[in-house]
Amino acid sequence: MKFRILIIALLLFSLTGIAQRKFDPQTLELIKTKKIAFMTEQIGLTSQEAEKFWPVYNELEKERYMLMDKKRDLEHMSEAPKPGMSDADYRKLACEMAATHAKEGKLIEEYNLKLLNILPAEKVVKLYRAEGKFRASLMHEFRRGQEEKRERESNK
Repeated sequence: MKFRILIIALLLFSLTGIAQRKFDPQTLELIKTKKIAFMTEQIGLTSQEAEKFWPVYNELEKERYMLMDKKRDLEHMSEAPKPGMSDADYRKLACEMAATHAKEGKLIEEYNLKLLNILPAEKVVKLYRAEGKFRASLMHEFRRGQEEKRERESNK
């Protein structure tokens, strides 16, 4: 069960930030290792490309998840607003939420250019597809685990 919760958290928050503070570091490291192997294979990175790619990608991930933490905090504020919030307070919150989304888009554009300086464009496109495939494989693994758990519980 703990592993399945971790999978969902990773889908939302990935391997850095809040996830590292809440979950077993060994499990996180295992998933990170799987992600590196999966992405390297899916993209078709050479050892020379991987040497340049991973530091830049890890930097992107770190910045991306800091923004995700900010988005989550803002969403929490919108879900549980303080009593007596004024229209001006809501306006400020809405502007902060929009600005955070815009920063996320700018971050992707910035790192897209960095990645295009490291890898051929085809491999950058493969990267974006590989990220989606990895998330889907984690979700599939989570669902399979949930089904197995239900079967075990129903057989008791």
